[in-house]
Amino acid sequence: MKLLKRLLEAGLPLARGKVLQRICIGLGYTAVELSEGLCGLAFTWFEPGCCELLPRETSFWDRPADLVLKGLLSPHPLERTVALAVLNALGGSRPQPFLSGDLLESLNLDREDQVAMIGYFEPLVRKLSGKVKTLWIFEREERVPGFYSESDLPRYLPEANLVLISATTLLNQTLEDLLSLIKKAREVVLLGPSTPLFPEAFRFTPITLLSGIRVRSPEFVFRQVAQAKGFPSLREGLEKVNLRI
Repeated sequence: MKLLKRLLEAGLPLARGKVLQRICIGLGYTAVELSEGLCGLAFTWFEPGCCELLPRETSFWDRPADLVLKGLLSPHPLERTVALAVLNALGGSRPQPFLSGDLLESLNLDREDQVAMIGYFEPLVRKLSGKVKTLWIFEREERVPGFYSESDLPRYLPEANLVLISATTLLNQTLEDLLSLIKKAREVVLLGPSTPLFPEAFRFTPITLLSGIRVRSPEFVFRQVAQAKGFPSLREGLEKVNLRI
């Protein structure tokens, strides 16, 4: 919760005076558009239930962005999702010293590296295969033989010297517990479209690099999100960016 509070503090000054003008809560991702044309994404984190997934009184349309952003601290997963998308719209609009090139070029891989990947990123798995000593992939649900479960994290994460963490861990509120298990890592990357580009919020954590996105084509992104598309289908309307902490 400390991290979410720091992110809220970092985002509030940018949110004031802006309004949430458009929103689409898709099955894969959530997209928001603020006044001034700022657009942001976050993974849609929700718990299946009845047909009404948000309280009837909850409304985001035309709401002040700073009020919506306070949903980062909400116990409701969809309110956290929308708030993170708003934060990402704000973070993506700031001029920052982004690194050029592929993410892995910034990490100085070594063949003796033991890599822990929390969340499955197939393109990175292909690029890492054969270039590092060990690759441990952790998922809540084992979709592929060889994946490790959440219960294995205390055993392997302290041994990793490179850690790649999905930013959806902010939404399910597990990131801070994961960071407490990291002992040897020279690089810890928070990555994925949900990654908030606010390095000031992560300066007192083991995270060394943020790997996220900026929305370049809002109309394209909204159409894809409304059709339950995932990141491969969204890529055309996005720009990948990396940022040192």
